[in-house]
Amino acid sequence: MSGSGWFHLRSDVTYRRPESLLLEPGVEVCLDSEEILQPFFLCEPPEQVRLFITLFCLSVGFGLVVNHAGALQFYSSFVKMPQSERRGLGYTACKAYGFIPIPKLSHSQLQATVWLLVTSLLFACHPHLAPRFFLFASFLLYFLYFGNLYCESKHGGHGGLLLPSVLLLLVLSGGPQGSPWSLVFVKIFLGLVYLAGAVSKVVVSCIFGRRWAGSTMQAYIMDGMWSRPHRLSIVRSLQKFLLQKWYLCTFLALSGLIFEFGWLPLVLLGGRMGSVLAAAIAFSFHMGVDVLQGLDFLPFWCPVFWAFLPDLQSLWHGQELMPHQTWTAVLAQGFEEEPCRWLMSAMYVLLQFIVSVRLMDCREGKECLPLTCCPMFAVPRNLFDSEVRGGVMTDCNLRTGGSIDFAYNFFPWHSDLPLQLENLKALPGRTLFWMSTSHVHPKLVRLLQPEFDGKELLLMANFEISADLQTTLEELVKVLEEAKPEDWMNSEKVGQILDLQTTSQELFEGHRMEKAPAQNLKELHGLDLMAVTADLFSCLTSLAPTEQHPYVACD
Repeated sequence: MSGSGWFHLRSDVTYRRPESLLLEPGVEVCLDSEEILQPFFLCEPPEQVRLFITLFCLSVGFGLVVNHAGALQFYSSFVKMPQSERRGLGYTACKAYGFIPIPKLSHSQLQATVWLLVTSLLFACHPHLAPRFFLFASFLLYFLYFGNLYCESKHGGHGGLLLPSVLLLLVLSGGPQGSPWSLVFVKIFLGLVYLAGAVSKVVVSCIFGRRWAGSTMQAYIMDGMWSRPHRLSIVRSLQKFLLQKWYLCTFLALSGLIFEFGWLPLVLLGGRMGSVLAAAIAFSFHMGVDVLQGLDFLPFWCPVFWAFLPDLQSLWHGQELMPHQTWTAVLAQGFEEEPCRWLMSAMYVLLQFIVSVRLMDCREGKECLPLTCCPMFAVPRNLFDSEVRGGVMTDCNLRTGGSIDFAYNFFPWHSDLPLQLENLKALPGRTLFWMSTSHVHPKLVRLLQPEFDGKELLLMANFEISADLQTTLEELVKVLEEAKPEDWMNSEKVGQILDLQTTSQELFEGHRMEKAPAQNLKELHGLDLMAVTADLFSCLTSLAPTEQHPYVACD
């Protein structure tokens, strides 16, 4: 930078409008000018950043298109639920960054928003069509779209929280001949998110006075078997095999903690090989979570791993890492090139660090999503110890989009936005909640309605529960109540619980749900045609002539 001052982005190259580039191909794209606003939005990013923008936006756009039908289906029935009173991020529907409200959209407005978001992401891929402007537009549209789907099974929760931060950091990237320092900030931001997840697990386990270890992993995989059963029997068999091997549960738990603690150091200190290895491990981690727990981070989280493609390309071609290509050198060069944008990016990453160390998500009313400390699964668990137990069985496929995600939220006995019986009857299929509140940790009491505390078994379903199913659930609660904390390592005891869970699932599948009479031809699909035909002939027979009502010929 040629001494132009802190508030000038660059001063040595002039700016040309994108439309002139379309009319005059071959004209050099601008770096920046003395102006701030126009180059800030219209200038082309560096080459490596352009590659990442293209792959990232295309991947996210593809995920939006694939899942938009389920989102719109969810939104049609969402208005009947108590959760429709709010809009926001995360399952608590907090305001954007803790203070910016998100407006409610109608069904048609939501549909228009998703296509605007997809279009904006696609336009951001073209370097001559003001990529920064469309990246910033995508950043704003994210809150409108995802904020109205905060409790949907694919778009809700934490699976899409990384998107706006990555988009904003890309908006602040340097000029086309600058260094790719914004990609370094993206990697550091991602590493801080993983680190925050590890720190929250350790801190929360200390608060609860329990170790975050194998019993915790066992309990959370079991939760997934209740609410998100996998359609493949081989996966269900794998889950049962893992849960009965305490050492495998412990290995998964400790390897998860090591991954979250060590991911950022591996990226920063491991060179190109370390970065590529870290990306591969992280992708494998999310794939494993998807298979074992049914939590899909692939469409809106995993596209960030395209940031490691340049490292992979360099390794593939055998290029050595030069001193000026280290992440510290790239950041230093970026500060010299674009101090204003660099400082804004650094401040945003610093905010994520503050949220992480202060565990803001764990403080009631202090959430400031999309900045997060990732406290998912931070509470230490042991199914065989004194704790709240529960589960949900449903016809709704929570592994895919289109359903309200009530696996851990909105239970009928929760203190915040509980689902009532009339809400369950509005669901498209059978749903059953069960919970035992004989042992509620003092830190979790606020999540439960006081009148339901201390109950051996609570049940609610949108169908009539059979005696066999209720008896099986009662036996399950009794076995867990009589167990010892160390029984989580007892393969026989765990097998007994798994058998009861399987029996409960089979009995649930055997229930029939009463449906209203069909109103149109589409609803006749799947009915017993023989019975319908018999009813039709019976109706026609009633029209046959009798002595009292003979046929009369009309002239």
